Amino acid sequence: MTASVCALLLGATAVPSSATPAAASVAAPAAVPVNYLRAAAGDSQHVAPGQQVAQDLTARALDSDFRPVEGAVITFTTPGDELTFPGGATTATAVTDADGRAVAPALTAGSAQGAFLVTAATEDQEARVSFEIIID
Repeated sequence: MTASVCALLLGATAVPSSATPAAASVAAPAAVPVNYLRAAAGDSQHVAPGQQVAQDLTARALDSDFRPVEGAVITFTTPGDELTFPGGATTATAVTDADGRAVAPALTAGSAQGAFLVTAATEDQEARVSFEIIID
């Protein structure tokens, strides 16, 4: 099955093109804006230095009527080396599912102790939420 046939089956609209069929464009469905971003899981956790945070951070994206938004890209950002994602990364992205939930990859605590905030935000930075992680 070609990419354009797969895209049409998924509900996309084909855009006529003078290019060869393999290079034809496909228009993506319009995205619903995220008006609210909420902490669904993982806020206010305690973790020992050097250990992995027990529960993955989960943000929930909602529209203006508080309905879940599917397909929104959410970026999770840590304050630095105090908390890192796999590979030592300080940012990670996740896409919301049908229930509007985006789950961050596992977080690992650094050696510094204290309370730190991990932020989740939409691509346009209009909706944000913070998760507090306490390293002790």
